[in-house]
Amino acid sequence: MIRSALSSLVLVALLAACDSGAPVSHPDATVPTPTWAPAPSVSPAGTVAPAGGPASAVAVSGSRTAVGLQSGLAVLDTSGTALLPTSAPVRAVVALPSGGFRAVAGSTVVTVGGGGGTTDRWELPAPGTALAVHPSGWTAVTVPTLGDVIILSPTGAVTRTIHTGGRPGSVALTGDLIGVLDPAETSLTVYDATSGTRREGLRAGDGAVTVTTDDTGRFVVLDARDGELLVFETGPLLLRQRYPVPGGPYALTFARSTLWVTVTQRNELVGYDLSGGTPREVARHPTVRLPIAVAADPSTGTIAVAGSAEGLVQRISP
Repeated sequence: MIRSALSSLVLVALLAACDSGAPVSHPDATVPTPTWAPAPSVSPAGTVAPAGGPASAVAVSGSRTAVGLQSGLAVLDTSGTALLPTSAPVRAVVALPSGGFRAVAGSTVVTVGGGGGTTDRWELPAPGTALAVHPSGWTAVTVPTLGDVIILSPTGAVTRTIHTGGRPGSVALTGDLIGVLDPAETSLTVYDATSGTRREGLRAGDGAVTVTTDDTGRFVVLDARDGELLVFETGPLLLRQRYPVPGGPYALTFARSTLWVTVTQRNELVGYDLSGGTPREVARHPTVRLPIAVAADPSTGTIAVAGSAEGLVQRISP
């Protein structure tokens, strides 16, 4: 009787903890990660250059390409490569409308100006993993160990902290909505950007790793475990399209009416048109080995792909 009563008390305590709203601890091993790719059988499309080490993130703006490395942020252009050292590995980087780049490295958000050189360093309360910049200038950064998405003003001041109650790992912005992907929970939750209030949330496959938006304001999630694209409408949040992508899809970006997806086990980049009732393949390019990151310049249509197996980055012109 005593053992039964103690078991009941433990169960009640566990249920109460799950409902408390505190971040839930999940082992990162549950999140799919690409670990293998064959040696390329054909030459990568476009041009290829050494990035200076295994890449973790990439962004492209005009003639410049920024690559996240263990040792810092490498910026490549026609004159060569400049390395901005950081105290922690660069986990994410995005291009800015001004021609510069913004990256998160450990607990620091770093901005590189359009003319080169560091212009800002903003400190976070804990390491960040992903970021997105709104056209008006503010930045959203995921901080999974705290379960937070932190909103920074154009000058780096913390204007809002959204407590998700989970482990946010990827973020995308569309209009006044913030889409937050929790890879450990494989869920997508939408928040109001002006108030920070939670609007809706849905399960996103069985192993979602990243989220982006398309030109109609929808959120597009990549489920790496099941090898699928998941397209969500936002008013209300509904799963509208679910499409298989064989070969180990891992990273995605959207530009000029095309969703680009890297396929790591085939060393390929696949382009999809999402304007119809189901995604339609419109392009396929060979890539560098183990393409784990992709970005596109919306103004030019240039695509950059970073490979982590051999430390190479490629640019594909439209």
